[in-house]
Amino acid sequence: MANTIDWVEIRTGDIERAEHFYVELFGWETIAREATEGQEYWIFDTGEEPRVENLRRVGMWARPTGEKLGTVVYIVVDDIDAVLTKVSSLGGDIISQKVAQGSSSRAVFADPDGNHLGLWQEVDTS
Repeated sequence: MANTIDWVEIRTGDIERAEHFYVELFGWETIAREATEGQEYWIFDTGEEPRVENLRRVGMWARPTGEKLGTVVYIVVDDIDAVLTKVSSLGGDIISQKVAQGSSSRAVFADPDGNHLGLWQEVDTS
């Protein structure tokens, strides 16, 4: 289908370091290693089925003056605090700590290459 979000790409200066970071942080599995335009291109399998209700959504947020602009991809996790602890131990930086957003929570971190990614934790309704 045209005009829908199709792919997320994390650009890195050190593909082996980046692979280690994401495999250790989220348990993702590297399923393909290939070359594209003369450069290494590795593909992760992130596991479970995606949250269907958000597959066709894109949000925009007017950032405060002085904050980095760009695109942030959010990853659903069970425990933001545990993931942020792991981010620091693996050489990443915490950009924003866990904050409530409605009945859920979010945070943002930077990987060792400076790419910003978001974390999203659903409220536990059980």
